[in-house]
Amino acid sequence: MCEPIPAQEFNFHNNSHARRREVATPMMIAERGECSFVTKVRNMEEAGVAVAIIVDTSDESVDQIVMSDDGTGAGIRIPALLVSKKDGQKMIDFLKTASEKEL
Repeated sequence: MCEPIPAQEFNFHNNSHARRREVATPMMIAERGECSFVTKVRNMEEAGVAVAIIVDTSDESVDQIVMSDDGTGAGIRIPALLVSKKDGQKMIDFLKTASEKEL
């Protein structure tokens, strides 16, 4: 995620049972490290993502970690959050095994 990401095409599903269009928010998950939080989030935003999730790569408490601006964060408009390695792995595992209906 330290290099620009090609623009993504996000698919939205129609829920025939509810007879309404589902509202989906495109999100992307990236591992922490190699470059700043700002670089990762900016690359995700430019690819069309609406929410950036950064997964910590070590088993530490993320409660005291600040996703600080490296001085280039002006203009970023999407929310971003840092989650623990354990919680991030749960999300990744779900996304790898979820059916189209569950997504």
